[in-house]
Amino acid sequence: MSRWIRGGSIYDVHTGTYRRQDIEIAEGRIARLANTARPAAGDDVIDAKGAFLLPGLIDCHVHLCMPTEAANPDNPWRGQPAGAVAIYAAEAARRTLLAGITTARDVGGWDYHEIAVRGAINRGIIPGPRLFCAGRLLSITTATVDYYPGMYEVADGPDEIRRAARRQLAQGADFIKIMATGALTSSEYEDSRAIQYTLEEIKVAVAIAEDNYKYVAAHAHAEAGIRNAALAGCRSIEHGSFGNEEIYGVMAEKGTYLVPTCCVVSAMLADNQVSATVPRHIHQRYVEFDEIHLKNVGLAKRCGVPIAMGTDAGTPGNHHGDNAQELVSMVRGAGLSPHESVAAATIDAARLLRQEANLGSLEVGKFADVIALAEDPLARIEAVRDVRLVMKGGAVVRDDLAA
Repeated sequence: MSRWIRGGSIYDVHTGTYRRQDIEIAEGRIARLANTARPAAGDDVIDAKGAFLLPGLIDCHVHLCMPTEAANPDNPWRGQPAGAVAIYAAEAARRTLLAGITTARDVGGWDYHEIAVRGAINRGIIPGPRLFCAGRLLSITTATVDYYPGMYEVADGPDEIRRAARRQLAQGADFIKIMATGALTSSEYEDSRAIQYTLEEIKVAVAIAEDNYKYVAAHAHAEAGIRNAALAGCRSIEHGSFGNEEIYGVMAEKGTYLVPTCCVVSAMLADNQVSATVPRHIHQRYVEFDEIHLKNVGLAKRCGVPIAMGTDAGTPGNHHGDNAQELVSMVRGAGLSPHESVAAATIDAARLLRQEANLGSLEVGKFADVIALAEDPLARIEAVRDVRLVMKGGAVVRDDLAA
């Protein structure tokens, strides 16, 4: 027995155009794209007439274990029972999936609760996106470790980096995350423009990852940190705020992806309670550097840097389940076209994950990860925040098409 989605306009992520076809789904994958559906007796048919059908979106930068309602990110789980983290992460995963994010990359969890959530999702126990997890992220000794004691793995020097990277892989990590520079959402004693891991130290993490058929994602704001991460062979740069044409040229030459997290500041400002109570030093940093960051994302795109969508959901006010706001920020803030924004959240994100054979486009043989929108996002990018149908692997997890 097959399932059909009939009557919708299918978006081609390669050309940026639509075609009117029906989708046949069998065993969780797209079996056929037909000009006219011919369901057999007993087939399930979903009427998507007038809807715009896109591949399920991919968010390459989330922190499912971080409570976005907490304005102060300073150890939000202090004093809470251990199970509270996993329960929160499971609910965050559910909300993320319902928003049309059928795949997500968790770039820093909390004592591996997110990996337990990944396992429960894969076994069908709880709903959630396909998860690719880093486990704990690798960091030098810094004041911010106390902010994120369940997320940071302190490793100073090459030998400790080797051991720390191997520990993450032993816990089931899909890739390694490292801190090439300081962070914005951090202690007042940490500067996002400062270098943390050196070029030689990053090369150690990359070697361990590649020996295990994995890759490294590097948190990097500062110019030198971005350059070090790209030259060391990191697959992606997270944020990339203070780059320049020369550095983005290096990334383009190396094929290093940028995961820009454009919506962090606008998400915080949109939540009045969080914005009013977030620590002053974090609020000041966010507002001071936002314009520079967004301008540089546009510059990176013009320099030929491949871009994959990532929200940083988990930062203050950056709520799980509102992930599609990142596409809006990439267009309205960074100047990408709607097609470039959608591509970053679909086929380009799939390529970053090395999953383009299974994800990122509505093509025969790929997983039937499908979302339906009421409006065309090419005409109004905000339409991506109004998802009417979510299907993951052929299973319907949300259907508001009748509305």
